Amino acid sequence: MLLFLICSSFNMAAQNSIKIRGLVKVENASAEGIHVLNLVSEKATVTDAKGGFFLEVKEDDLVVFSAVHLNYWRKSITAKEIQSGYVEVEMTAKENQLDEVVVSENVTMTAQSLGIITYKPKVYTPAERRIRTATSGVLDPLINWISGRTKDLKKQLEIEKRERYIMRLESYFDDAFFMDSLKIPEVYVGGFKYYVVEDGDLAQALTAKNKDRTHFLLGELAQEFLIYIEDYEK
Repeated sequence: MLLFLICSSFNMAAQNSIKIRGLVKVENASAEGIHVLNLVSEKATVTDAKGGFFLEVKEDDLVVFSAVHLNYWRKSITAKEIQSGYVEVEMTAKENQLDEVVVSENVTMTAQSLGIITYKPKVYTPAERRIRTATSGVLDPLINWISGRTKDLKKQLEIEKRERYIMRLESYFDDAFFMDSLKIPEVYVGGFKYYVVEDGDLAQALTAKNKDRTHFLLGELAQEFLIYIEDYEK
């Protein structure tokens, strides 16, 4: 009976979602037209002239904010924000990149650099560390299996991988490339990025840091995407 109640409570919590009101604040730049995407539910919207928006979310959903003129931003929805029905974020305008690279004299010391170990330890991302914690030990795997936490963490890891692919994609090509070379309408550029990183071949090319193959695959995927949005707008 206790197990049933525990499972029921977690399932109810996972299913509860609400539409919250949000506000994006930007200093010295426009807050209009910012793409707001819930990476968990894949629901999206765009901010109005004052930076306001409405989006359906639930606790712990990861929401990303992106715009051509702003630095990429993401946040996790908290229980307090769900309770208040309101979320507020601050974004910053992109600065011009310096041509010259300045090397700091400060060197980060690690166990490897100090000679304590001779091998290079594996570096885990936050999502990977949470999965290791949830699936190790004696009781933790059982408890987390009951709560569904392990499944959620694995989903977070996939989201994190998707974000890394998009960041690498944006380091290769600016938004002007997507609009001018691939003919993607400006309003769909953000959605196109999330569309292409789901492709296995492109994900492999980004993992291998193969910019030329990435460029080639983007051309093929752009044709598919343009047909998709054409059908969608009919």
